[in-house]
Amino acid sequence: MHATETSLPLVSIIMPAFNGEPYIGAAIRSVLAQSYARWELLILDDGSADRTAEIAEAFEKSDPRIRLFRNPKNLGAAQTRNRGFALAQGEWIALLDCDDIWHTDKLEKQLALASRGDILYCSYALIDESGKHLSDFLVPESTDYEAMLRESVLSCSTVLLRRSILAGQRFPTEYYHEDYVFWLELLKAGYRAIACTEVLADYRLVKGSRSSDKRNAAKNRWLIYRRVEKLSIWKSAAVFQSMPAMRCGSAGGHDEGTSALPQPGHDL
Repeated sequence: MHATETSLPLVSIIMPAFNGEPYIGAAIRSVLAQSYARWELLILDDGSADRTAEIAEAFEKSDPRIRLFRNPKNLGAAQTRNRGFALAQGEWIALLDCDDIWHTDKLEKQLALASRGDILYCSYALIDESGKHLSDFLVPESTDYEAMLRESVLSCSTVLLRRSILAGQRFPTEYYHEDYVFWLELLKAGYRAIACTEVLADYRLVKGSRSSDKRNAAKNRWLIYRRVEKLSIWKSAAVFQSMPAMRCGSAGGHDEGTSALPQPGHDL
């Protein structure tokens, strides 16, 4: 089904892009293939040194729903997404990293749940750099603040956010897992997160990315518990050890285990 009626809500898709030449074409094509057609794609090039902007510009010329913006300097993912929020016109805002891929019916199936939630998310597949399927991460039908402390089931390329909940809310720039802090803030404010439990996106694991640095990711998750969320050392240890896998967008579905967990008496 291709929905084009202007009565349907506009979805603004924010795609930060930095040196994404090998993958950005596939990401954009996955947006063009959506069965839900009322969207705008905002591609924000963050100072790429390869052909990322050139590829994006070619797509911009081919479809008026696609717009390319170039950051005046490298801002990083958090500030780039925040700039996208300011540019977005839609009632719903989606995020898609330039190396990830959406399945054709992602937007349509998630928006079918729009009356039930403020944050819509979905299950996703993990793929390698060549696109080979590795495994699936299946999400629960809903999550909340306490559940997200134990298992992060939201990721940037799977969420849809109701625009109205973003007033005064932006990705923080001072944390390693800025996306995880952002999700926790939204859930702590009481916004409802509802999932389509089908696999509707592919999350690409790229060598050398932040998601490949397991020990540093675990350390910084601990810092979020203690310094941002102000959890006691005992609750921090409990939620860390009960967490089956670190699944926020920047953690990329990697199992961290507890080897990097600071011990009580040696708090960070």
